[in-house]
Amino acid sequence: MKLTECYSRLNGDYTGVLSRLMKESLVSRFLIMFLKDTQFNEFHSSLKDQNWENAFRNIHTLKGTSLNLGLTQLANAASTITELLRSGSPSGDLAAPVELLDKEYRHTIETIEEYSADPEI
Repeated sequence: MKLTECYSRLNGDYTGVLSRLMKESLVSRFLIMFLKDTQFNEFHSSLKDQNWENAFRNIHTLKGTSLNLGLTQLANAASTITELLRSGSPSGDLAAPVELLDKEYRHTIETIEEYSADPEI
């Protein structure tokens, strides 16, 4: 799969990430490295434990990483939760936003895994 096709499937901001990282090879390398990122799983662990401070930190980091990589849909889903946790405890119901985050994360990971199996720049 071509890198541009990967970003197209993700509705990502390929132009933006390329302008930040300057080389397609770097975009590819950092995108594949995202598969090893632990923030999503740590967010869910913190959420389960109702450790709102850690949950906020994890989801905020995931949002930032997603924005830097041009993973717009995932960043948007994380941003909604970030705002709900900004005050220290949930300021609203987290169920629907977390469900959307999970859906976007799965789609993102599956697409990047498919890309990483046969990456083309």
